[in-house]
Amino acid sequence: MHSNIGIESRAFGFLFISIAIAVLIGTITNELLSRYHIPIYYQLLLWVMSFTVILGITFLRMKNTFYSIRNRMKNSIRWPLYAKIINGLSWAGPFLVIPVFHSFSQYLILLGIGMGNISTYFLIKSYSNYDNKEQFVVGIIAIFMVPPLLLIDTVLAHSIIHEHILALSRFFVAASYGMGGIYALIER
Repeated sequence: MHSNIGIESRAFGFLFISIAIAVLIGTITNELLSRYHIPIYYQLLLWVMSFTVILGITFLRMKNTFYSIRNRMKNSIRWPLYAKIINGLSWAGPFLVIPVFHSFSQYLILLGIGMGNISTYFLIKSYSNYDNKEQFVVGIIAIFMVPPLLLIDTVLAHSIIHEHILALSRFFVAASYGMGGIYALIER
């Protein structure tokens, strides 16, 4: 069992909130740029910059965040190969099929975030003996956001364009990480 559970949970709480903020900023500015027909490479650059700035500030201001992430990664290196494969496929699988099923990308994004976080939660709990519930919260909320997104997409299909549904899925990703981060800060 980890001796610094409270510190690590708090660090991941701030990391998840930072991810939520970066996704929100990226989504909002991406929508604004696409409205004015700014080329896609500028939009991609903006995404990279928003994550770099927000996470850079988080890591600089909260040194524990960086060390906690490094410790979790060190522990996951010791997992058996099949566990690493399961975790990798849980994260990457839905994203890898986006080029084939592009019209379902908004659902696959949420599914990838959900499955990846839930897989990581169970594997860390099994192999590292650490119950990082904040990661489970992010994953379960992301998966539970798929039906409302499908409902909105279905009901408003005639009046809303695909890019706006994609933006809504990103807002749901931000909400998932934000709620997971808040949970981590409050729970321990």
